[in-house]
Amino acid sequence: MPRSNPFDPPPGYTALQEREPLTLARMTVGKRQDVWLVTRYEEARAILADTARFSSDSRDPGYPLVRAFSRMIRDDPPEHTHFRQMLTSEFLGRRVTELQDDVQRLTDELLDGIAAREQPVDLVKALAMPLPSLVICRLLGVPYDEHEYLQQRTAAALSKESTSRQIDQAIDDLGDYLEKVVRTKMDTPTDDLLSRFVVGQVQSGQCRYEDAVDIARLLLVAGHVTTVNMIGLGVLTLLQHPGQLDELRRDPALVGGAVDELLRYLSITGGVARVATEDVEVAGRLIRAGQGVLVLHSVANRDPREFPDPDRFDIHRDARRHLAFGHGAHLCIGMLLARMEMRVVLSTLLRRFPGLRPAVPADEIPFRHEMRIYGIHELPVLW
Repeated sequence: MPRSNPFDPPPGYTALQEREPLTLARMTVGKRQDVWLVTRYEEARAILADTARFSSDSRDPGYPLVRAFSRMIRDDPPEHTHFRQMLTSEFLGRRVTELQDDVQRLTDELLDGIAAREQPVDLVKALAMPLPSLVICRLLGVPYDEHEYLQQRTAAALSKESTSRQIDQAIDDLGDYLEKVVRTKMDTPTDDLLSRFVVGQVQSGQCRYEDAVDIARLLLVAGHVTTVNMIGLGVLTLLQHPGQLDELRRDPALVGGAVDELLRYLSITGGVARVATEDVEVAGRLIRAGQGVLVLHSVANRDPREFPDPDRFDIHRDARRHLAFGHGAHLCIGMLLARMEMRVVLSTLLRRFPGLRPAVPADEIPFRHEMRIYGIHELPVLW
C-alpha cells in the first residue's frame, strides 16, 4: 500500500487496525495468495511469540513471501535455537561494548571527512551508508573494498521491483561470494566473527560449511542495510523536530530513549511472515492450518492501545516494547549492536555539528519507496 506521509505507515493499514486486529486479504505481489494481516500490537506480539503454532519456514506452500534470506530466519526452534546459540556470544553486551570504541573511531573519521568538505554534504553517502558497512565488514572479516558489489546485490534482493528470479539470483550471488570468504577463513582464520565461527563450529563438526555461508549472508545483509536506513531516516526525523533535536544536543543522556522512539516511530521493515501449523483462533478470527500470516509490526508500533498518541514522535516516550526488532525466538540477534551504532552516531553527530540542518525541503528528499527496507536515498545537510 502507498504512504501518504513518508514518516507514517500506509493509511490503508491504519484503517485496518482501527477496524479489527486481523484482516484476511489477497496479496498483490509474490505468491498472490490470501494472507492474514496482523495490525494490532497485542496480537502481533502474541503471534511472534508462538513458534509452536506459527512457523517461519519459507518452504511451506502457505508461507506468504517468496524466499527467506537465511535458515536462521526460516528455521523454527529447536533448529533455530541451536544456530542462534552458536552466535549469541558475539552479540552479547560485553562484545558490543568492546566494539563501541571501533564504532566511535570510525564515526569520528567519517565526520572529520564531512567537516573538511564543501557544503552541502549528502549525509547518507558520507555517513549513514559507509559506517554500518565498515562495522559489519570488520566484524565478519569481509574486505570493505567489495562493499559496492555487496550493496548492489543486496539492493537487488530487497527491491520491490525485482522479480522472484532476480531476487533468487541476488541471494545466490551473495552466497557465492561469501562461500569464497568462508573457504579462506577455513584455510587462514583471522580475528573476526566468521573465523571464530568456522573454527569453533564448522571445523569442530557442530555445523556444516554451508551453514556458515548462510549465516554470513544473513549477518552481512541484516547487519548493515537496516542500520544504514535507520541512521539516514532517523537523522531526518530529528531534523523535522528541531525542539527535540535541541534537547538531545543539550542532554546526550536522552539519546538511548530517542533511539528506541525512532525504532518505534519509523519501523523501516514492513512485516514478518509466518504460516499457521494448525487451526488457531486469534482475536475471534480462525486462522486455518497452512494459511499465511503477515505481522505488520510497523503498523503495530503505531497501535494507540499500546502507545498513546502513536503518530506523535516523542523522545521522552518509553518505547522499549516496540517490535522493530521482532519478538520471541526470532528477536533480532544484532539489536544491541544496532542500538549502539545509532547511539554513537547520533550523539557524536549532534555534538560535532550543532548547526546541522537540512539543505533542501523535506518534500525534496528522495525516499526508498521501491525497497522492502524503507529509508532515504539522500540527505543533503548544512551546518
